[in-house]
Amino acid sequence: MGGYLPTDVIQQCIDAAGVDYLLGDIEDGSRQSQVCLRAYQECIKQLLRAAPWDFARRQAPLTLLADGSGNTPNVGKVVYGNQFTYEYAWPIDAVKLRYIPRNYLPNPGATVQGNIVPPNNQAPIMTGLGQPPYGPKRIQPARFLITNDFNYPPPPDQISWETQGLSPQGRVVILTDVANATAVYTYLALYPSIWDSLFRAALVAYIASEVALPLHTDKALGRSIATDQREIAKAKIMQARAIAANESGMKNTSDIRVDWLDVRRDGGRWGWPGRDGGGGEFWGSYDDCCGAGVVAGAAF
Repeated sequence: MGGYLPTDVIQQCIDAAGVDYLLGDIEDGSRQSQVCLRAYQECIKQLLRAAPWDFARRQAPLTLLADGSGNTPNVGKVVYGNQFTYEYAWPIDAVKLRYIPRNYLPNPGATVQGNIVPPNNQAPIMTGLGQPPYGPKRIQPARFLITNDFNYPPPPDQISWETQGLSPQGRVVILTDVANATAVYTYLALYPSIWDSLFRAALVAYIASEVALPLHTDKALGRSIATDQREIAKAKIMQARAIAANESGMKNTSDIRVDWLDVRRDGGRWGWPGRDGGGGEFWGSYDDCCGAGVVAGAAF
């Protein structure tokens, strides 16, 4: 009832692919279901990475693995690459990291070992250091880097071939200079009941474009249907990106940004935005999907 089961979605994909087959169950063992099942979850993952779908947005604290300053007990002190202060575990339900919000809370003890420390490191350069330039409600992204670290393998009871970001050798990690970091990311939303109609329409067309060729004995017909369905999915993705840009209020502001003042009020902690050592150049993008193209520096 309501068409919110994966079987209903797969039946739509089979219909869109131009195949005359009535699916009894997603796991009925037929060739049609097997071909669609092989494409189903991977297409969901890729489509989720192609636009900032509202229903798939999640914000959650990150698990700290290492603190390069050595000031956090019971965690490692080696941060991969030594370019950032903190190393966090990749959220196991994340398919794409959107951004790491800056944390403006004071963190006086986090001085990286080996850095130059002034004689009186309690004396401020000016008043108001560490405060957000436009009030605490303004969210700004911080620099981060995603990589793989073998220094912190998961405990043996956590190792699973089906767990994202984990392997017996190591794990996917997030490096950043943000203490007590949270992440805003796209999570693996597998339940059709929470998808919006645009995502579902794009997914049906995307999967149909992937399965049309193997399901048709007439390969020329299969290729033609696949091309048509890919164009439909592309149009849906572009529409979703435009809607997200129009609806997002996070970039709309009447404030006039003065970058040197931002850095001054930050006490130099974040560097110059858009340059090496600055804030936010490693955040926000959409993956290409169905020819919709890669969009860099995208919205939240």
